[in-house]
Amino acid sequence: MKNNKPIHISFISALLFSIIGTLLKINQYSDFANSFLVLGLILTFIFIILSVIEISKSKKLSPREKMLWTIGLIVFLNIGTIIYYFIGRKRI
Repeated sequence: MKNNKPIHISFISALLFSIIGTLLKINQYSDFANSFLVLGLILTFIFIILSVIEISKSKKLSPREKMLWTIGLIVFLNIGTIIYYFIGRKRI
């Protein structure tokens, strides 16, 4: 895909907000932690939507591979997004 910037921004933002929210939650700052965690979750869903669109437009993947990547992203939410970002996007 030519325009990768939204995918990069959504992945990095989701990861950062999730980590910051988790650290705040551990340190008992629950008011701020919940906001960061919700924002991280929303950004994760945006990344998943952009990734599924990228997968469906790929000409290098077979239909079975497209289905498996899509299911993996949805079922294994955070781990699936990390694996797709670092490993799967190189194949597309």
